[in-house]
Amino acid sequence: MSTEEKETLLESNDLAQTRGGFCHPTGTGYKYMILFIVSLICFGSYFAYDEIENLETELNQALGIDHIKFGLLYSVYSIPNTVLVFFGGLLGDKIGLRLAGLIFVTLVLIGSVLTALGPQLAGKYISPKSAFYLTIVGRTVFGSGSESLNAIQTSMTSRWFAGSTSLAFAMGLVLSMSRLGDYLALALAAPIASAVGNFRWVLWIGCVLCGISFMSVLLYGFFDKIAEKHFPNRQKEDNALNFKAVLRFDPRFWLVAIVCMCYYGGIFPFVAVCSDFLVTQYHFDTKPAGYYSAAITLASMVLSPLLGKFLDIVGRRPFFVLLGSACVIPAHIVLALKLPYPIIPIIVIGLSFSIVPSALWPSIPLLVKDSELATAFGTMAAIQNSGLAIINYGAGHIIQNWGYHWGMYFFAMMDGIGLIFAILLVLVDRAKGGQLTAVVGKKSNDAAVPSSLGSSPPAINDTEQF
Repeated sequence: MSTEEKETLLESNDLAQTRGGFCHPTGTGYKYMILFIVSLICFGSYFAYDEIENLETELNQALGIDHIKFGLLYSVYSIPNTVLVFFGGLLGDKIGLRLAGLIFVTLVLIGSVLTALGPQLAGKYISPKSAFYLTIVGRTVFGSGSESLNAIQTSMTSRWFAGSTSLAFAMGLVLSMSRLGDYLALALAAPIASAVGNFRWVLWIGCVLCGISFMSVLLYGFFDKIAEKHFPNRQKEDNALNFKAVLRFDPRFWLVAIVCMCYYGGIFPFVAVCSDFLVTQYHFDTKPAGYYSAAITLASMVLSPLLGKFLDIVGRRPFFVLLGSACVIPAHIVLALKLPYPIIPIIVIGLSFSIVPSALWPSIPLLVKDSELATAFGTMAAIQNSGLAIINYGAGHIIQNWGYHWGMYFFAMMDGIGLIFAILLVLVDRAKGGQLTAVVGKKSNDAAVPSSLGSSPPAINDTEQF
C-alpha cells in the first residue's frame, strides 16, 4: 500500500470515528468492548482444564482409578493437540473466525459437560468404569476444541488490534483473563469442594464458565458482523485450506515458534512440580509451597497487560524476548544448587514469564498475512504442544530417576536453547529491517510489516482494526 493510499485510509477512518463517536464500530469504545468479550472466550476453558488437578483424590475414589489413569485425563487432552490445533488454525482462516470460534467453543462446552457427568453418574446410574470412560471422552472432546479456540481467540484479538498502538496490551489483557481462570481453578477448586462437601460442584462450575465462553463467542460474532461493513479494507477473499501457507511464513516466525517451545519447556514443567520441589527440597509446608507455585502464574496474570503496553510504546520485542530468556537461566541454576531464599529465583521466573510471552505473541501479526493469522497461531501452538509433550516426559524421567537437582539443570538447559534462538531472532530481525523492533501504529512507520507479505499494513492509528 502506497503512502497516499495510507493517508487516504487514515482520513476515512478518522472521519468515520468523528461521525460515529466513541461507541461507533470505528470508535475506541467499540474496540475495547470487543476486547472485553474476546478476553472471556477462553476464561472458562482454562478453568475447566485445571479444575481436576486438586481433585485427584476425590476423582480417583469416585471413578475407581489410580494415579496413572488419572494422568490419562491430561494426556487425552494434550496428545491430540500436537496436531489438531494446526488444523483448527487452518479452519479458522478458511471459514472465518466467527464460525470457527463457535464450532470450537461448542466442543469445549460439550466436553466440559461430559467430563462433569462422569463422576456425577458414577455408582448411581453407571459403573465407575463406565463413568471413567465417559470422563475420558469428555476430556478428549474438550481438548479437541480448547487449544484451537485459544488460537482463534488470539486471531480475533489480532484482527481488531494488529498494527495499532495497543496490540501487545490487548494480547496481554486477554492472556491475563485466561490465566485468571487457570489461577482460580488451582486456588479455589479444593476449598469449594470442601465447603460444599461435594467435589462435583467444581466440575459443574467449570461447565457454567464454559457456557459464558460460549455466549462470548456469540456476542463477538454479533458485534463483529455489525462492524464489518464499516471496514472496506477488511480482507474478504474465500481462502482455500492451503497447507502450503506455512512454507511462506517469514523465517522469523519459525524462530519465534522455537523460542516459544523451548522457553515454555523450561517454565511449564517447572510450574507443575514447583510445589512438590519446595516441599521436598526446602521442607516448606504444603500450603505456602502452593502459594509460591501459584505466584508465577499470578505474576504473569497481573503484569502481562502492563508489560504489553510498555512494549507497544517502546517496541524492541526481540530484545525483551532475549532479556526474559536470559534471566530465567540463573534462576533455575540457583534452585538446582539449593541456595537459600528460593522465593527470589521464583520471583525472577515469574517476571520472566510475564516479559517473554508479552513480546513473543504480538510479534506474529507483524510477520504473517492477515488471511493466514489463525494458521500461524495454530502452527505455533502445535509446535509448542509437540515440544512440551516430549519435554514433560523427559523432565519427569529425569526427576524420577536422578532427582530435582538434575531436573532444575534440565530446565536451565531448555532455557539456554531458547536463549540461543532468541539471539538468532535479534540478529535475523536486524538483518531483515527490524520490523519486530519497530513501534507500530504510527503514521510515519511504513516498515512495520513487510510489503511482500501481501497483507493489509498495520493500522496507521487506533481506528484501523482490520
